Amino acid sequence: MEFSVEIEILARVRHQNLLSLRGYCAEGKERLIVYDYMPNLSLLSHLHGQQAAGCLLDWGRRMNIAIGSAEGIAYLHHHATPHIIHRDIKASNVLLDSEFQARVADFGFAKLIPDGATHVTTRVKGTLGYLAPEYAMLGKAKENCDVYSFGILILELASGRKPIDYSSLTTSNQTITEWALPLARKQRFEEIADRKLNGHFVKEELRRMVLVALICTQSKPEKRPIMLDVVDLLKGVSKEKLLDLEDNELFKPESAASYQGPEDSGRKFEADVKTNERANAI
Repeated sequence: MEFSVEIEILARVRHQNLLSLRGYCAEGKERLIVYDYMPNLSLLSHLHGQQAAGCLLDWGRRMNIAIGSAEGIAYLHHHATPHIIHRDIKASNVLLDSEFQARVADFGFAKLIPDGATHVTTRVKGTLGYLAPEYAMLGKAKENCDVYSFGILILELASGRKPIDYSSLTTSNQTITEWALPLARKQRFEEIADRKLNGHFVKEELRRMVLVALICTQSKPEKRPIMLDVVDLLKGVSKEKLLDLEDNELFKPESAASYQGPEDSGRKFEADVKTNERANAI
């Protein structure tokens, strides 16, 4: 099923920041999809994998990857017919071509949104750490679920941290938003930047990327921006939108006590996933 869905979606989309279909094979039990070759592998490999030690992602490339990925997802949400929800936006599904241009890939979990529909109810698919809490718990997929996942993605891109770091005993499995939001409220953006950058980044762009990431990951889906606005914010094309972003109540220190982040809403789902994983292992 996922194979046929991916073929159908790929046949519909044409955008410079989406991975193109070149061909496929379905013979017997064999299922193959032919894409353009991506010599720089995935964003995941450069942040946490085999390419991370090379530090090939300077700040300029990271900013271009964030904007390019946003434009690809905005095309799916607002220009494709019918509109498409990806449902699995994450670092391993952002591939990088020879110029380090982003290509959003893997449409096996994607859903077509019929005209007039506000959401689709479906079995939960995706990756823990990137899932919007309302989708993880209720199975209602909307465009703003992708917006949430994209927010996690670009916060990961800016900081070099994993969405949930299970290997660190000092963070108690702290999510990336739990860690970043208090720093953003205190205007300590330089502490969020990936240490591998060695301080070489554009401060205003870093600030913009972090703030955009955090408004995308708000627990209330209606408060998240649409992807067209995300593109504009990352590009910094509208001073009015940037001022509204900086003045968002999310970043006011006094809102810290009442703020319920996405990590709070997702704790039960995370616990259920761990329980299921243990049960399957027995």
